Amino acid sequence: MNLMDQVREICEGFDGRIGLSAYNLQTEETIGYQAEDLFPTASVIKLPVLLTLMQQVGDGLYSLDDPLMLRRADQIGGSGLLQHLTPGLTMPLRDWAFLMMNISDNLATNVLIDHVGLKNVQQWLADKNYPDVQLHHKIDFSLLKTDQNELGTATPAGLTRMITAVFQQKHLTPAACTEMLRMMNKVGSDRIGRYLPFEHWDSDVPDEEKLRMAGKTGSLVGTRAQTAVVWRDKAGERRGFALTVMNEGNPAPELWNPDAPGVLVIGQLAKAVYDAWLT
Repeated sequence: MNLMDQVREICEGFDGRIGLSAYNLQTEETIGYQAEDLFPTASVIKLPVLLTLMQQVGDGLYSLDDPLMLRRADQIGGSGLLQHLTPGLTMPLRDWAFLMMNISDNLATNVLIDHVGLKNVQQWLADKNYPDVQLHHKIDFSLLKTDQNELGTATPAGLTRMITAVFQQKHLTPAACTEMLRMMNKVGSDRIGRYLPFEHWDSDVPDEEKLRMAGKTGSLVGTRAQTAVVWRDKAGERRGFALTVMNEGNPAPELWNPDAPGVLVIGQLAKAVYDAWLT
């Protein structure tokens, strides 16, 4: 069975709506399943917030070392650590961005959207030709309870182009793109990384050749998403793929555990792509 047939079989077996877009970094081959359809992004929309932040840093508006204070008025629930810390805490912008991307901290996200400007994120997406990726509002759970599209919407194809551009250092400087990959290192290890053969830290495989992954996940009730790049550096060549999977509408009771159907199907699809393109 070829890769596209495997993808179609897995997607058609999912109880809910699902889309996939994958790009082979060596051959430039692409595959898609409902790749041009819009889905709710959940926290995956934090990626263009980070890109806008790094663009403004590159433009000299401020530095990642500039301090930013946690205010009592910034409190919001959902995922993250900062909601449990004491107002008045001051951290450099770099750490706010790391928390937004690495543990998907919602408070950090809203603070950074205020910092860079919601309209500036929307303008960045327009300027860089991402009409199919949109940030609509800051995180507001009162809105998301009635419509999961209120935070952001995107196509799998648009997000795959975006994460590929970060990896290939297209939109920003190599240093900025490397820093973004650091902030997203191993994010989604329970999803795209779930069934992939990552070497243990003390493996005999040289560090530069170990399987690597960087990406961003998103979760809402019955909805799971991830965009990521998976690669190996070997003999001076980077081999790998970029992949985005988005799904919504799964009717299983929401238990917020790592074995949710929307999580497992992302892992199954990533394994099929890995076996076809990177083994």
